[in-house]
Amino acid sequence: MTRRVTVVAATLVTLAGFTVPIVGAPAQAAPVRPAIYPSEWCGNQAPPCVVSASRNGVAITETDPTYAVSASGSLQSDGEFLTQWGIADAQIHSPYATLAPGDVGVPFSITVDVGAHPPRVTDEYADDVSVTKSYDSATSTWDVTVSGAAVEQGVNADCDATTWTCPQDETSTIVAFQGEIGDWQQWPDSSQWNDFDGLNQWTNVELTEIPPQITGNPLTLTEELGNSHELNGQVFEGFWYGVLPNAFLVDMGINDPSTLTSAGVSASVGTGTVTVTPGPTSTEIAITGITFSPRMVRIKRGTITPNAPTDLSTRRASATVGYLNFRAARPRGSYVRSYQGRCTAAHRTTRYGTGSHSPVKVGSLARGVSYVCQVRAKASVGYGPWSRSRKLAS
Repeated sequence: MTRRVTVVAATLVTLAGFTVPIVGAPAQAAPVRPAIYPSEWCGNQAPPCVVSASRNGVAITETDPTYAVSASGSLQSDGEFLTQWGIADAQIHSPYATLAPGDVGVPFSITVDVGAHPPRVTDEYADDVSVTKSYDSATSTWDVTVSGAAVEQGVNADCDATTWTCPQDETSTIVAFQGEIGDWQQWPDSSQWNDFDGLNQWTNVELTEIPPQITGNPLTLTEELGNSHELNGQVFEGFWYGVLPNAFLVDMGINDPSTLTSAGVSASVGTGTVTVTPGPTSTEIAITGITFSPRMVRIKRGTITPNAPTDLSTRRASATVGYLNFRAARPRGSYVRSYQGRCTAAHRTTRYGTGSHSPVKVGSLARGVSYVCQVRAKASVGYGPWSRSRKLAS
């Protein structure tokens, strides 16, 4: 089958970081879709090669009359070694590699021996993706298993990659379960290569940057998405999922990824919804329900300062000293370092106090004067909002 060239339009997704002054790799040209070559199983060629594959839990063999499985690798001009893989229906005669319409939503799996190149970054046209890796010390090679469900996509052959426009309605579609595996050696700072280990994205829309671009100061992850507004007369809803290693998020200035919430991601995705799911080693960011029109979709770092402390109460310890008790603030992507309290009164100097936890002591109060007090949390990225105020009696 002929290879399919990825063409995009209409949408940009950006996840922006914070403070790391690193120059990213130049934009990589969109790789072509992997061709389907049944001979690309291990034993027929050196790695990269197909170890195994399955459909709905049933093994696909090298001689399967319906499903053709492929894997091929190439050294890119930017230094990355890229492995492309795919599963297609060999019985369907089409200009583009595709599975059958009935395979939409069906789980597939493929295991690829990618050779000696560490498989740090993966990208898939699929849904509900999981990736596992194993290293064979005897052969010094990596096996990568990608599991997920096949998705329907518009071919987008009629899109204009220069003007970033697609037809209103795409009537040519394919069913895809295919992707790429890279070692990230295009990144100029080799000491950070392993910070990207585990970076994964999967989607049902077209991508131009595989892997995504990571550039700038602040460090920014950018992925260009494109699709027609409708597929065969039905409004198309796209999705994009990214699994970002926590080490990479730390490079982006999010020093406590375990507390990152959707407030830490500022997004304008039209009808789309953004959710953030932190994990012990990586964080998943999901955008679902994206509809496509001539507009730009951006995701960047939002508010990662702490929430306001709660349940504030006050106690006058002496004529000149007060204590502010409170429930600790919830972080939103950055560690809480300290707390600041303030007490104000008409025609009096505002008094402040700091502390690492509750209570915070505020001194130098005027004798016989009642104050109104608040407290706020501070992280490395700055202060959060003030709490509700409470009276400190005279």
